[in-house]
Amino acid sequence: MSTPTAFPILKNGMILQIMTELDIPLTESELTEPGRCKERVREVLQLLLCTCWGIPPSTLPLLSHRLTTQLTSSSSSQITPHPTLYTTALIETKFFCMLSKMLRICGYYEFGFRDLQAPNGRRFKRQLSALINFMKYREDMGHLLETALDESTAVLVVQSLSNVLHFQTSSSRHYIQRVDMFNALEEMAEEHMTLQDRLEVARSENHAKMLEQDAAEAECQEMEAEIAQQNKIQASIRQQNNLLQKSANDLKDQIANLSIALRELQAEERQLSKEVVHSPDRIKLDLAMVTKSLEDVKAMIGEREEERKLMMKRVENTMAGEECVRRTMTVMEEMETKVQEYEVVVEDLEDVQGRLEEMERGVEDNTRVKGEQEMHLRALEKQRLDITDKLSKELESSKNELTTATNKLGIVEDQRLDGIAKIEASQKRVEELEAHIEKEKKRTENEISARIASFHKFEKGFLAKEKMTMDRLLCA
Repeated sequence: MSTPTAFPILKNGMILQIMTELDIPLTESELTEPGRCKERVREVLQLLLCTCWGIPPSTLPLLSHRLTTQLTSSSSSQITPHPTLYTTALIETKFFCMLSKMLRICGYYEFGFRDLQAPNGRRFKRQLSALINFMKYREDMGHLLETALDESTAVLVVQSLSNVLHFQTSSSRHYIQRVDMFNALEEMAEEHMTLQDRLEVARSENHAKMLEQDAAEAECQEMEAEIAQQNKIQASIRQQNNLLQKSANDLKDQIANLSIALRELQAEERQLSKEVVHSPDRIKLDLAMVTKSLEDVKAMIGEREEERKLMMKRVENTMAGEECVRRTMTVMEEMETKVQEYEVVVEDLEDVQGRLEEMERGVEDNTRVKGEQEMHLRALEKQRLDITDKLSKELESSKNELTTATNKLGIVEDQRLDGIAKIEASQKRVEELEAHIEKEKKRTENEISARIASFHKFEKGFLAKEKMTMDRLLCA
């Protein structure tokens, strides 16, 4: 089985299309057979690395100033007799380290020097898929980051009008909401691990079914070979049976002819015995010849009888062969039933594979939603810290202003009435700001509640879908 990856393996056409969009030339032969063009593979990986890191390609073969100074110094030349070789090796090491680190970030942990010296088509395809998926993910997350920054900027503008009196209350509420969001995120992570365990169990069951399928295929092949051998044996037995039947028919004809000749000789002997014997010597000679002929006929009859017994034995063997052929035909009929059952198992296996793919897509969607929620939580946390710092500064400035105003009020008693009017105006402004802040807080709380409710709704729908899928798998 292939090693599972954290990213989807792209098809050749999709990889070539994306490489064309990135202005990185790559042909299908270079993608499928990279071992014939190692330099092109290095150039493609170098361009992708520069694109991912956001650095120009001209900076890759450059070393740090410290290493360059150390290699070109006189004391270093005495220690290292060939500094140019070290420079080339350090450049290669730098490129390899940056590329391997980038691939580990992308989720590919099997990169080594052999991928540069003797690249393999399948591994090169996986490496390109990892880098392309990382770039696509970074592009999508960039849009989400811009949206989050815009939202956080708007929220900061509204929260900047908050009053010092409600600082502790708003901080506690934000803390409670943040704790709730983190609890929901932890529950989602636990459910994600549960789904991963279920996916592993389904994969193990699929692997066991694949092994059973391979065993059934091997058994079918063995039975097909045995059936072919039995067919050959049956054909040879039929041919031998036909030959034996022909020989038996010939022997029956010969036995019938000999029986007729024997009867004729016996009748002739009886007629001769009735005649008067005029010449005994001649009669004795004829009798001896007839007796000898009769013995020859009896010997021939005995041989024919032995041949008949042999033919009967062969006929019995033929009957046994026919019985074996019938048993073979029965086994073939049973094999047809097994083949039908095998086809049903193959169809069930295809259904299970389709369900596994659906589960994997669901897990990927769940992971993506989890990442979005984590980013949103981090943005909220950063926003809370910024608001806390800003409100602390405003609190300090307000305290300073209050102290200054109190001092001025004690010093300038004659401006008390004017100060009272200003204080009343400030209180009115504060009340307006408090009302506006309370309104904005309610709106923010409603938005957070709506987001949490939508997240729980999505979570329930996803769990229900996964439960239905697992029930179908268990039923299958």
